[in-house]
Formats: sequence, structure tokens, C-alpha cells
Amino acid sequence: MKRNVVMRRRILFAVLIVSSLVLLTAYFREPASGMLHGVQSTGSDTLSPLQSLAARAVQPFQDGYRWSKNVLGANARNERLVSELESLRGELVLLNEAAEENRRLKGLLEFGEADIFPSGSTFEVARVIGKSPTKWQAWIQIDKGEADGIALNQPVVGATLPADKSLSGKGLVGKVIAVGTHSARVQLITDQASSVSALVQGARAEGIIGGSLSGKLVMDFVERDLPVEEKRIVISSGFGQIYPKGIPIGIVQSVGEVDVNIYKQIEVRPFVAFETLEEVMVITTPMPAGESLEDMTNVAPQEDIGTGGG
Repeated sequence: MKRNVVMRRRILFAVLIVSSLVLLTAYFREPASGMLHGVQSTGSDTLSPLQSLAARAVQPFQDGYRWSKNVLGANARNERLVSELESLRGELVLLNEAAEENRRLKGLLEFGEADIFPSGSTFEVARVIGKSPTKWQAWIQIDKGEADGIALNQPVVGATLPADKSLSGKGLVGKVIAVGTHSARVQLITDQASSVSALVQGARAEGIIGGSLSGKLVMDFVERDLPVEEKRIVISSGFGQIYPKGIPIGIVQSVGEVDVNIYKQIEVRPFVAFETLEEVMVITTPMPAGESLEDMTNVAPQEDIGTGGG
């Protein structure tokens, strides 16, 4: 029974195939006004409304499919663009940081090339990697030490932004007070225990600049009879065999005189912005007159110094 059904289906399929081939052959061979063309035209006219109705019925589904496809594509593009934007932002941060560092280092190198340092002076550029945790002391830690030619009592200068041709942001920072193999500690001139022999340009008034808890510089032991005007530049005088003469320190901000004192006190605004100091230069040569490296190491060299919370 099943074999007869299969046989009949095969015969029917073959008949339909042969009939289709015959009709197609006849359709293509007859002229446009032939019977088969007429039947096709009549059928198209009859089915056209149904096709139009079916198209309208299917249109919302097609629109929905296109909308879903566009939304998914837009989400994928949005995620890709967001990822690219974050990557570009990260690169921009790195580029800005590199540009600022280049400006600072350029200002530092230009400062080292100025004619204010002794002939033959050499410098070692170092990064600030730590700072004193309290106001009772004012020091910084740098990433260079004995292995880099750093020794006790070597002067340290710095340059903070703006890094231009002027003295703005450039000046004396302090001196090395402790040395490790690959790091060193620098006492800032704003430290209470610091003292720098200084000279006011113009008036040629001499005195000693010391630090304070407030971070201000005070120039003491200045002769009362010597006139000192505000905004005069203060430089190192060269006395004391540590700081070479002529290193900029700051500008006279105010002058105080008390009748009972034989000296006047001068408040000096430092050129260097110590709170934003990131790189410094250690003056490694020449050595102070009459002293050798062995004479200067009166404090035993240490292993690398801890940051102390800086």
C-alpha cells in the first residue's frame, strides 16, 4: 500500500515537472499577445490586491526587524566609540603630563645653563620622591644618591612652572643633609634649622636667611643703616663655603625695623614654589673651596632613606 502511494507521488511530481517545462517553453516561444501571456496578465491583476495586502501586513514586521537590527548595531558602535574615547582620554592625560614634565625639565636645564653658577659647575637632575610629613621640618627626598655622585652639603636648585626665561619659579632649594646609595635628603631653605648667607641686590645689604614654621623666609642681621627696598632680588652671598655666590633666592616682600634692634628683618618671598616642586638639580661640582668629599661627609652615609610619609 505504501509503495503504491510513493509511486503515485513520484509519477505526479514527474508530470508536474514535465508540464512546467512544456509551459515555460511554450511561454517563451509564443508572442506577447499569446494565450499564456494573457493568462499571466490576468493572474497578476487578480493576485495584485492580495500581494499588496500581504505586503502591508508584513511591513510592520519588516520595519521592526530593521529597527531592532539598527538598535543593536548602534549599541555595538556606541560601545566601541566609548571604548575608543576612554583610550584617547588616557593617552591625552599621558601626553599632557609628559608636556608639563618637559616644560619643567626645560626650565631646569635652562636655569643650569645660566651664567649665575661658577664656571665648570656640573649638575645631577633628580626627582622628588618624598617630603617631610610635618611642618616642624622642611625637607624633600630625591631619587639620586652616592651612586650618582651626590654628597653631603651639595647645594640644590630647582625650577617650578612657569618655565620661561625669567627667574620666576627658579632658585635655591637647599642642601643635601643625608645620603644613601640611591637616594638623598635635602634640607629646604624654608626649614627652621636652615641658614643661608644672602645679599640684597642694589643695596648690597648682607644677612642670614632662615626658614620658619609658616614656610616664609626671613633675612636677619641686616644693618639698619643700609636702605633695602621692596621687590629687590635676594641672592646667595657665597659666604659659608656651601652655596656659590649669585644663586637667586627670592624677592624682598617687606622690611621690618624696630627701634630697639640694631638689625632689621626682611621677609623674602622665595622664587621656588616648594609645594609644587617635582624635580631638582644638585650642584655636584665644583666642591666648596678648601674642602674635599671626605671633609664634607661628617654625617655617615646611610642606606636608602625612607620617604617618611612624603
